[in-house]
Amino acid sequence: MLVKPFLTGQRNRPKKPVELLLVPMIDIFTVLVTFLLMTAVFSRITIIQLDLPSAAAGSPSEPDFRLEVIVRKEGFELTNGVERIAAIPTVNGEYDLKALTEMALALKREHPQTETASVLMEPGVNYDYLIRAMDAIRDTELPQDGAGARPMKVALFPKIAVGDAPMGDTP
Repeated sequence: MLVKPFLTGQRNRPKKPVELLLVPMIDIFTVLVTFLLMTAVFSRITIIQLDLPSAAAGSPSEPDFRLEVIVRKEGFELTNGVERIAAIPTVNGEYDLKALTEMALALKREHPQTETASVLMEPGVNYDYLIRAMDAIRDTELPQDGAGARPMKVALFPKIAVGDAPMGDTP
């Protein structure tokens, strides 16, 4: 006579459905999101509104003076659209932005009502120098009288248009 093992009772039991444990998965995603947020590099983006030349340019209400800064490989060239005002050569291969700001400040003192300027870039010049030139002529900080006084921010030429530089050494 054959004896049946006691396993027959286990075969007749209903099987429990397999449960998906979400708690460990949520823990992993929490750690992952925390890690990604802590290692993310947050960069500062500045948006500048540029005034592009229009077809109606040259209306009688515009002031006579308009600063043009030409960014060349040799340095900066400042003109009034007709004649050269000054040339600021590079120093040790670097553009002299401080001299550009000082020259823009002097021109602003001569023409206080003028707010427009153009920054023109020669082909082959790094785009970063165009942005630096725009920053240099837009505004500057002047020291105030008194000990511990904060420098005062002064707008020079806040309305800036960009374009291509004319070919050659003269405008």
